[in-house]
Amino acid sequence: MENPCYELLEEMEQGLLAIDCSDRNRLEKCAENIKLCQRLVVKLRELYLDADLHKEEAQIHFFRHIKPKVFSELIFQIEVNQFYKSKPRGSVKAKKHYIAGHSDKVSAYITKHCDFNNYIRQGLNHLDYLYFTHREYCPKAHGNLEYPVDPEFSSPADPTYSCLLAADRFIQFLRNEEYMLKNPSLDPSWEFMKSLEWQGSKTDLVELIYALHSSGSLKGDLKDIISVMERSFNVDLGYFYRLYTDIKLKKNPTSYIDSLKASLLAKIQSENR
Repeated sequence: MENPCYELLEEMEQGLLAIDCSDRNRLEKCAENIKLCQRLVVKLRELYLDADLHKEEAQIHFFRHIKPKVFSELIFQIEVNQFYKSKPRGSVKAKKHYIAGHSDKVSAYITKHCDFNNYIRQGLNHLDYLYFTHREYCPKAHGNLEYPVDPEFSSPADPTYSCLLAADRFIQFLRNEEYMLKNPSLDPSWEFMKSLEWQGSKTDLVELIYALHSSGSLKGDLKDIISVMERSFNVDLGYFYRLYTDIKLKKNPTSYIDSLKASLLAKIQSENR
């Protein structure tokens, strides 16, 4: 089950990167991103229904670490698309008010699910059997969670978890929009202001950032470094803690850094000939 799922996640990451690097305007990119995610959701559902996931550990892995990545991306892209479609074209004050309204709405959702959100953020897992296994939604046990709209393809908590992941990303997106509004000369808008484009995967960039931070080469809070890198390379790393978790689970956690070393050595050897 894991191999086709991870292949699908890689397909999503590469597809999103290709769309972001295209010449489409931002609304067209949002529309293409949504279509991509919708198609992958269908494929993921087929993979799940065809798989033999009777073991509790396998179900927890799927509903906590696989499915929310795809669904949160879809939710996030829908929210971004709606944001741009309805964004006012008037004064800066009107735009600030518009951003603040979205921020309040997202913050209220996160607050509503604060207990479950804290469970996730603290890296707890003692209730995973209750949250992330395929079982019937119980109002007494799951009343603080969203009701799954597709019970055949859901655990009680993965829809809420997907929404919270998307909410975290959308909050960062709104902060970037506010920052660009206050600093129009630094506006890295998709159509006109791109200069640097990250061509690797998001996982590669997170691996590089963590390496620079852990070595002491970059001082500062990790979240601040992530934010600077996102603005510098026009990329949204989303829930980067999860990407870091994926890196730690790889057979070679430093595969990207190893490839950088090999590429640089090859360049030096070629130039020294």
